[in-house]
Amino acid sequence: MITEYREYGTPSKVYLPLTDLKYKIANVHVSVGDKVLAGQIVADKFKGKSKRSIISSVSGTVVSFEEKIDRYGKYVDHIVIENNSKNEVVEVAKFADEVTPAQVRNRLIEFGIDTVSYDGLYTDVDFADPIKHVVVNAIYSNEPFVSTDYEFLSDNAEAIADGIQLLGTAAYAETMTVIVDKFMPGAALDALGKAIVDKNIELVSKDTRKAKGWDYKVISKVAGKKVKGDLLAEGVLYVSVEAAMMVSDAVRKGLPPVSRQVAFTGDGLKVNAIYNVRIGTLFTDVVEDLDGYYAAEKMNLHVGNFLTGVQLSSDDFVLTQSVDSVNVAEFREEKEDVCIKCGDCNDVCPVGILPQNIMDAELRSVNARIVDLDTDKCIECGLCTYVCPSKINVLEWVRRAKRRVG
Repeated sequence: MITEYREYGTPSKVYLPLTDLKYKIANVHVSVGDKVLAGQIVADKFKGKSKRSIISSVSGTVVSFEEKIDRYGKYVDHIVIENNSKNEVVEVAKFADEVTPAQVRNRLIEFGIDTVSYDGLYTDVDFADPIKHVVVNAIYSNEPFVSTDYEFLSDNAEAIADGIQLLGTAAYAETMTVIVDKFMPGAALDALGKAIVDKNIELVSKDTRKAKGWDYKVISKVAGKKVKGDLLAEGVLYVSVEAAMMVSDAVRKGLPPVSRQVAFTGDGLKVNAIYNVRIGTLFTDVVEDLDGYYAAEKMNLHVGNFLTGVQLSSDDFVLTQSVDSVNVAEFREEKEDVCIKCGDCNDVCPVGILPQNIMDAELRSVNARIVDLDTDKCIECGLCTYVCPSKINVLEWVRRAKRRVG
């Protein structure tokens, strides 16, 4: 469990990946020996005609280019910058009053604010498609493991509300909605409620103790239809409060996203904590600050949401803008039993498809049946796997079915 809140702001070096799952090409602007400032654009990455800046999270000197594992488990080139611990920041214009959609969009591109939260239904901060609805999750983690830093929410409520409004401006959005936990502390709810007054932001509370796809249901209600997994194509921008605050800081204060909150959990770590950590910090540096690992024969390292995150084979990876949680736990193998046709996975599915039936069709390679069961509507939330009493990875079977029929 989370026992502490810590700061890790002065890593000796930071490692900035040049590419990721979506942006496959990079144009580097610095060489070994160059001096850089925090917030300085050191490279640009490209996806077709789309461009996002890669910025330095510290001031210091470029010392090398190294290949490391990224948060998705891929080996990519990283720019390595030695931190001079002076935190010299690039000076950029600040917008105190009303801003235009173009000003907000250009600032987000300039600061590389794109993929802030990766797992579950979260979208990129992307305006390539028309956006009608901006939805912001103030509950942080996706179900069924919900953890909220309510102190962060209370302390930054004004900036979060401002960020939501700025996203709405950039998107020309018709509606703006923030989702909160029905059982959140009154102080945090009051702070957020006061911050959104007169900003045309609707507040929706959900009972997060029930694993029922609550965020999907809110988004479908806001959009006025059952949405599919590609929310941006459905006209919905769905991000976390962390992203909203990054947007406000970037536009109002001219502050680049050089750090973010990351939860480090699991019985493999001697200390569990939420950190404010510099983007580009090595995970192993933080582990050392957490007094290291507990000894175990085999450990499991999981980045992101428990149901939809990524398992890595090495701890030599970097904490980037899209990493919000890392879990290290002793490996425990759960033996799968045969499917007992209980229907729990069908009952819990937020989009109303039938995972058990899809799994059965995939096992028998019946393509027509897979199509008839609307397999393409799966949003890969993982709830079917979570509720399965036979410990079957139902989600993986549904994913295979989706790949089979394209």
